[in-house]
This record gives sequence, C-alpha cells and structure tokens, in this order.
Amino acid sequence: MGSQLFDAHNHLQDYGDKDKLKEALRLAAEAGVELMLCNGTSPGDWEAVLTLASENKGVVPCFGLHPWFIKEGAPGWLEGLEGFLLRVPSCVGEIGLDGGKNATDLARQEGVFTAQLRLAKKLGRPACLHCVKAWGRMLELLKEEAPGPFMFHSYGGPPEMAAEFASLGAYFSFSGAIMDGKREKLRRALLAAPAERLLFETEAPDADAPGWRSGPAGLAEVILAAAAILGRPAEELSALSWANGNKFLGGLAERRPKEL
Repeated sequence: MGSQLFDAHNHLQDYGDKDKLKEALRLAAEAGVELMLCNGTSPGDWEAVLTLASENKGVVPCFGLHPWFIKEGAPGWLEGLEGFLLRVPSCVGEIGLDGGKNATDLARQEGVFTAQLRLAKKLGRPACLHCVKAWGRMLELLKEEAPGPFMFHSYGGPPEMAAEFASLGAYFSFSGAIMDGKREKLRRALLAAPAERLLFETEAPDADAPGWRSGPAGLAEVILAAAAILGRPAEELSALSWANGNKFLGGLAERRPKEL
C-alpha cells in the first residue's frame, strides 16, 4: 500500500506462541504497519503487554480492565493500573460497557469503567473503549465524565449517534467486520464517522470477518474494504488514519523511551 499504517487495536499478548507472534510482526512490518495499540484486558496480562512494547518500538501499550473481566479486578487493581500507566507512555484500555456479556452486572461495569475514565483524565491519557448494547448509557456517562480523547474500538453503534459522540471527542475505529456484507448498519456507521476521527484496526490475533486474514498485516485489507465503501483511494485513507492515530495519541509514541 506504500503508506505508514496505524493499527488502532489489537491484543498481541494473546498469540501465546512466540513463533506465531514473531511471524505476525514480520508480516505486519512488510505490510507497512509501523504503529499499533496493544490492549490489555485485566491485571493478568498487563505485564505481557508491557514486555511486548519494550521489545517492539512500534507497539504502544494500553492497560485496562475490560468489562468481561471485571471479576479479575481484585482489591487494589486501580492503584495497580495507575502504576503501569506511570511506568511508560501508554493509553487506558480496553475499558467500557457490555450489555451482552455480564449484562446482569452493569452497575459494577459502570463503576469500573468510570473509575478508569477518571484515571485517564487525571493522567492525560487517551482511552480505548469497548461498547456493546449499551450505547445510550455510554453516551450519558461520557457526557457526565467529559474525558480527554477516547476511541471506540470496532465501532458498532448507531450511525446517527456518531456526530454526538464526535462532539465529545470520540474517534471511531473500524475492523475487518466491515467486510461482512451482512453488516449494513456497520457500513452506514463507517459512512457517518467524521473523516478527521477515522481509524482502522485488526483485533489481532482474532479474525473479525469471514474469510479475512487475521493478524496486524491484515490492516491493509481493512483499509481497502473501507476505501471501497467510502469511495476514496486506499492510499488516502492510509495517510488519513495514520495522521488521525498520531493525533489521538497526542505524542505518546514519540515520548516512549528506546528501552522500557
């Protein structure tokens, strides 16, 4: 594709097999993926995320307690999270609300989510958000908390809510799911997202669409699919998302030490 590529969301720590991870990173480099956000999901994987970032200069670490794993937030987890965030330039994530999984524990989810949003605001860090079947409540909480920059990873919310979320500071990341021809609402959401807030992701190591090649190298395919939907050249979208990603990070990537 010839451009620098920014993978706005993945979970490299979930590869498990070191050889598979090494190969995935090699292919990503060949594809032009020069910067990626690796998201932790619970205290159990934060150290692995930190190690990945220390060994790969293009990996920006993100630490957070995901709504699926709130039971892993033992006493002191929030202080532990702050400790990781202070060790290295990093984002808060993956955090959020999920009305499908653990939906019976939404009050606890909200408490965990808002605590992390406030920590992100306190430290001046961008936040990477997960939201499923809780868009109305998500909007209310974001209005109440008024955080700094935040990104909806694999945005799947109503297209008509994009403008209001953007007015609060939202960026919108889209994954390989846009390749699924049955996801008409998702494609309309892509069309509704403001160009200056548009990002793309792979969710690696998982494949996020039928027949799609998984791994961060697959980002080029996501951008090609988005280009077809938006009617814009892929090169243009690559450059746009690279600029948007660096704007979202606010210089975090440049402030990372050479060795963590």
